[in-house]
Amino acid sequence: MKINHYFFASLLLFLMACSTPQPFVFKGIKSIKIEKASFGKNIFNAKFEYQNPNNFKLTLKNLDCSVYINDQFLTKYNLDSVYMIPANSNFELPAKMEMELSLLLKNTVDIVFNKPMKISVDGSATITKGIFTKTVPIHFQTTQQLNLKEALKL
Repeated sequence: MKINHYFFASLLLFLMACSTPQPFVFKGIKSIKIEKASFGKNIFNAKFEYQNPNNFKLTLKNLDCSVYINDQFLTKYNLDSVYMIPANSNFELPAKMEMELSLLLKNTVDIVFNKPMKISVDGSATITKGIFTKTVPIHFQTTQQLNLKEALKL
C-alpha cells in the first residue's frame, strides 16, 4: 500500500515539474546597428530584449518571426541557434535582419525625428525543457524610439 502512495506522490511531483512553459515577454529593442547601408538591401544587427516569466530555465531552439513598424511589414527575423534562457530573468537575443530601402522609407520621418513607433513581432518559438519540446506563439507589441544616431555608430 505504501508503494502506491510513493508512486502516486512521485507521479504528481513529476507532472507538476512538467508545467507548460509560458511564452516569452518582449521588452523591446535594446540596440540596433547598421551593418550595411545601400539603395537595395540593408543589413541591421539588433539585440531584442525579452523576459522569461517561467520559474525554470528553457532552451530556445528556433525563432521565426515577422517584424512590423507602425503596422507595416518591415522584415523577417529567424534564429536557428540554440540559446539557454535563465529562469525568471531578462535576456537578449541577437537579430540580423535584411530589409529593402523602400520598406525603411515608409517610416523615415518617424526615425529621423526620433518619434515613438509601434513595433510588433509575430511568429513562433520552439522551446524545450528537458525532453519536452513545444512551439509557442509569439505576439509582442511595444512603442519605442529608434535612435538613428546610435545606429550609425560603427
